[in-house]
Amino acid sequence: MDKKISIVIPAYNEGRYVAGALESVEAQRMDHDVIEVIVVDNASTDDTAFVCRSFFEKSSVRGILVHEPLLGPGRAKNRGAVCACGEVLLFLDADSRMEPTLAQRVYDRYSEGFEMGIVRIKADSSDGIANMYFDFIHWGKRLVHVTANMGYCCRDLFQRLGGFTTDLKHAEDLEFFTRAKKALQENGGEWCLLEDSVIFTSSRRMDRLPMRLGYPLTFLEWAFGGFLGFGRKKYVPYR
Repeated sequence: MDKKISIVIPAYNEGRYVAGALESVEAQRMDHDVIEVIVVDNASTDDTAFVCRSFFEKSSVRGILVHEPLLGPGRAKNRGAVCACGEVLLFLDADSRMEPTLAQRVYDRYSEGFEMGIVRIKADSSDGIANMYFDFIHWGKRLVHVTANMGYCCRDLFQRLGGFTTDLKHAEDLEFFTRAKKALQENGGEWCLLEDSVIFTSSRRMDRLPMRLGYPLTFLEWAFGGFLGFGRKKYVPYR
């Protein structure tokens, strides 16, 4: 392995947003020689691949574009992880941005013995409702140690666990990181909630519905379908 951090970005029709994610990788204060970014074009029908190729042509960070023809976030993340050569895998959504200190903070935590970590998420917006929503989610992570959303995992642990479950339509991150947390606890390993550097993420999916209904409905879907497992939606696989 010649890299410390591999940043894996699954992208399905994210041509409007993925440049922002890539720019945040470029802005990392960690030595760019030890970072790589892998974008997984997950059967996109827009210009996602073109945007990524154009960015990589001028980037100082090693960039890889791979294609996963079968839709699914877990499948796309696994494809990216297979292509990664870093000691640590950091999973970033295509409509999100890393704070400039994040890659270094992740590697610091890993070097301190935390083989897995969940990164604090904040709204990439000044909207009060969006900010309260993500603050509430973070409060839940601190209170009951929910391991969900974007995070990192050492490469060896990821491979031992077999990666993400590929047939889940949502909360595949919760399912994987919960398994990883359990495996660490059973073997005396440690995980962390990384709070001193953050990921800013879009609230666009919650904002689609009128009267801000997307926020409670998304939370209920995540809580009951993802966390509790009731009526969990799956791919078989889908297109």
